[in-house]
Amino acid sequence: MLSATLYTIKSFGLSDNRDKINCTIMLKSDHAVFSGHFPGNPILPGVCTVQIIKEILEKALEGSLLLTSAGMIKYLGFVNPLKAPELSFDLTITGNAYCHAIVTANDTIVCNFRGEFREMV
Repeated sequence: MLSATLYTIKSFGLSDNRDKINCTIMLKSDHAVFSGHFPGNPILPGVCTVQIIKEILEKALEGSLLLTSAGMIKYLGFVNPLKAPELSFDLTITGNAYCHAIVTANDTIVCNFRGEFREMV
């Protein structure tokens, strides 16, 4: 899990019918991934954003998930942990584990994601 080192959860909310999640995280700018991506200009790798979405879903659904399809992943901005250490994740779950996620930094949408997950056995 990335959460052990890359970020900490600041707040976590789950709707009563468990179909909406709001989670705010704080990135740890001293994480090793930022020294290589990119030296002197740290940027959160897109794959890490998708992994964080998965980990938030796993927390809400209380199980291990596997991403089976990503119908849309649009990166609309860069996340520099020195300029925007706090990220907000708004997730909507439909069906079994189909997820639409909007990720914002400094009140700006930086990622729009739609994907399907399945529970790992």
